[in-house]
Amino acid sequence: MNLSQSAWRLTLIYLLAAGSWVLFSDAMLASLGLSIEQLERLQLAKGLGFVLLTGMLLYGILHTYQYQQRLANRALHNSERRLQRALQAAGDGTWDLHLGSETLQFSAGYAELLGLSLAELGNSHKHWLSLLHPEDRELYQYNLRQLLSAPTAQPYDVTYRMRHKDGSYRWIQARGQLLVDDSGHPERLTGTASDITQRRNDEDSLRQAAAVFDATQEGVLVTDAQQRIVHSNPAFSRITGYSQEEIIGLQPSLLKSGRHDAAFYHSMWQALENRGAWSGEVWNRRKNGEVYPQWQNIRAIRDDKGEISHFVAVFSDISALKRSQRELDYLAHHDPLSNLPNRLLFTERVEHALERAKRDDRRGAVLLVDLDHFKHINESLGHNIGDLLLKEVGERLALQLSPGITLARLGGDEFGLLCEDCTSAESATGMAQLVMSCLKQPFNVMGQELFISASIGISLFDCDSQDVAQVLRNVDSALFKAKSSGREGYAFYTEELTQYARQRVELVSALRHALEHDELRVYYQPLICLKDQRMIGAEALVRWQHPQRGLVPPGEFIPIAEESGLIGAIDAWVLEHACRQMVAWQAAGTPLRFVAVNVSSRMFSRGELDLRVARILAETGLDPALLELEVTESAVMDNPDAALALLGRLRELGVRLAIDDFGTGYSSLARLKRMPVHKLKLDQSFVRGLPHDQNDVAITRAVIALGHSLGLKVLAEGIEQAEQVELLLALGCDHAQGYYFGRPQPAGELLNLSSA
Repeated sequence: MNLSQSAWRLTLIYLLAAGSWVLFSDAMLASLGLSIEQLERLQLAKGLGFVLLTGMLLYGILHTYQYQQRLANRALHNSERRLQRALQAAGDGTWDLHLGSETLQFSAGYAELLGLSLAELGNSHKHWLSLLHPEDRELYQYNLRQLLSAPTAQPYDVTYRMRHKDGSYRWIQARGQLLVDDSGHPERLTGTASDITQRRNDEDSLRQAAAVFDATQEGVLVTDAQQRIVHSNPAFSRITGYSQEEIIGLQPSLLKSGRHDAAFYHSMWQALENRGAWSGEVWNRRKNGEVYPQWQNIRAIRDDKGEISHFVAVFSDISALKRSQRELDYLAHHDPLSNLPNRLLFTERVEHALERAKRDDRRGAVLLVDLDHFKHINESLGHNIGDLLLKEVGERLALQLSPGITLARLGGDEFGLLCEDCTSAESATGMAQLVMSCLKQPFNVMGQELFISASIGISLFDCDSQDVAQVLRNVDSALFKAKSSGREGYAFYTEELTQYARQRVELVSALRHALEHDELRVYYQPLICLKDQRMIGAEALVRWQHPQRGLVPPGEFIPIAEESGLIGAIDAWVLEHACRQMVAWQAAGTPLRFVAVNVSSRMFSRGELDLRVARILAETGLDPALLELEVTESAVMDNPDAALALLGRLRELGVRLAIDDFGTGYSSLARLKRMPVHKLKLDQSFVRGLPHDQNDVAITRAVIALGHSLGLKVLAEGIEQAEQVELLLALGCDHAQGYYFGRPQPAGELLNLSSA
């Protein structure tokens, strides 16, 4: 019964009781036959008594009602306090949405969820919506419409993101109830709210961890404290061959390969007990019996009491890594073309041989084999043929040498041999002769018969040898000596070779210094017309004025400059100075018709000689017709087609061209007749034997006749005797050069000779 029904009932009872009292009391008084005065007094007493009685009754009713209200309010207050404490303990807040006015009431706990005060939060539904994440607003509106479309007392449970005061968004879970009025229309929505951001993050982390657990390529195995398997991932099954159903409840010892002893496992468990973790390489056995290596990490998991509850093992199959390491180690120590040991492995073996020689008082030998003129095969037949030839050379040598000898390809066309039982120079000589004899037989490469020879350097070592670097330097010096002696031979290392090598290094450094500090000089040797024996030109020759040693002979530093690559820079320097000097001579009125400058093979082979000459002529202002460039026959024949094109470009510049050292190379007469040159310079090796050596006389006569038949002038080099001059005149030679007419000298002294 509600409060309104109780009020009506009490009122009705009161009216009936009061009416009955009035009627019955009046009738009773009338039956007494009292006087009017007595009747009035009784009526008054009766009325006062009724008022007093009803007043007392009303007081009792009101007092009882107030007491019950206090009890109810106290119970409600206690209930609210318990609810508030529960909400505070849970970190929750309350909210109440009045659907008609769209106002919201919040508890202080709700405002704290967002880091706001109640005043900052307000009571506007619109303001509350502005705090809702933009991506969640549509979902919130949809859920609210769905709830209001069927207004029943159904529960309300949604999750959305709200903007915190610090700018971040927090996940809020709202739970509530839709309240309807007596007519069943939605009146308000009320409920609680909780911050579940951490829970959502934890759930996301768990999902990610589960995804990683299932997707990782590493096997994962989980056991309890008694080492019984409780869980594994798909990678474990893929690596070991065991399904999860097969190994649950078993112990990991079923995977043991038998390669590790008890001490290994004792050390592993001791590390787990002391440090809580262990990692290392383990050999285990798959289900099919195959033993394989794996890298394993094991960690002990402890509960809240610090007791071990689980062990987690994460491992990866490193079989492929082991194979790759072996392959990489092989590739790092072997030549990929010949499959022979490479320089690194050869050096290591020489080092070990030296250690054994010192320990056991033994002797041995290192041989360095360099194939002669191998670059000609690469250049003429291609690198593919060259590589196949190198491979066959390695195979042939490997078949001829005894198993105790290390054969290595050190790079390019260079092979190394290490013999630890070579006790004498005679034994090393026999080995070198065996290699040379082995290579004399022709090689058949892709249908082509090829011949190759070798130069060999030999270095003996014993217990007194210093180190591997010294031994390799020694054998390299010996190889250089063998190549310098005409190739296709062998040479032993001596101390003199080491001194010579050191001098060469020092000389290269000093030569670089000379270029940078203007220590080079240009000397000029007269070029004579034989008919009237007048000087018609001069050849520019480089000299080195060393600050301590004085004038360094060209035969000492020119070969070094060629090998070190400095010859190109020296040639360019000489060319520029010679052109400037010729301009000065022309200005002074000297009768010289031209200046001749040597061009080295290195500078000529670069193919940009015409551009450099054009630039120097433009810078110095020299008439191109006054410059003669001398190119050696060997430089022209190295690449005849390219040389012909370059000579053509030089001829277009207007300069004079001469073939130097003619007769010492392998000139093709068919190519020679096409070359745009002006002059042939007969090499001094043929002039030196004149007039007594009939072979030299015949060659000289033939070269002069050949030159004249091609319309070329012929100059003889190296003339030192009057008899040579007379013979050359008789043979029709045009020009001459040599000590008989004058030595190379500075420009000033040459002018004095010219005027004399």
